[in-house]
Amino acid sequence: MTIIADLHTHTNVSDHAYSTLQENCRAAKEKNLYAIAITDHAPAMADGAHPWHFTCLRHLPRRIDGVYILRGAEANIISEDGGIDLEERICSRLDYIIASFHEDCFEPKTREVHTKTLLNILKNPYVSAIGHPGNGLFPFDYEAVISRCNEYKKIIEINNHSFEVRKNSTENCREIALLCKKYRVPIVISSDAHISFDIGSSDAALSLMSEIDFPEELIINSEVGRLRDYFVAARKLDIFE
Repeated sequence: MTIIADLHTHTNVSDHAYSTLQENCRAAKEKNLYAIAITDHAPAMADGAHPWHFTCLRHLPRRIDGVYILRGAEANIISEDGGIDLEERICSRLDYIIASFHEDCFEPKTREVHTKTLLNILKNPYVSAIGHPGNGLFPFDYEAVISRCNEYKKIIEINNHSFEVRKNSTENCREIALLCKKYRVPIVISSDAHISFDIGSSDAALSLMSEIDFPEELIINSEVGRLRDYFVAARKLDIFE
């Protein structure tokens, strides 16, 4: 199994990332990726991009060095009612939005509060994916949330970077992936790269998928046609154009 697109990448627009958009594209080309999503941190993060950054993504060419560019954001979850830190007028212009918990934007609370918050996030029509859900700082009722994802056409991210930096992520991601398998919820395997060298990195996540015999047809970024079908259905965006 291979990954043909990396849908969670950061550029140096996020101050704690280190590579330019062009450096990321060059790395993606070298790894034979078909597409990458530019998903810099939204404004509530301490070093998040200005809202204008996301508005102006529309000026990016659709292909750089032959790599298809998806215009996106990693939005911060900021309230229990499912609020994120990007206005609707901006969200409507983006191809792909990840919604993630970050402790400097949402103080970790109880399992019940995190569950309620994510159930509300599912209702946001502009959010495509729940980012790094295996984060041990934000436990939630995995089954309660994952069993509702298909109802709202949401996907779950298995974040390769989490296996290195987030406590208990391996065990948590295993449980989450098994529930996605049970409920036939599509997933995306992402690098969460903060430097070009990590673009497309997915070894830890792919190893887990192999261990649990996860169905490849549920991994939206494991085949170009599957990726195209997702974006046509979700955003009316044909990435073959």
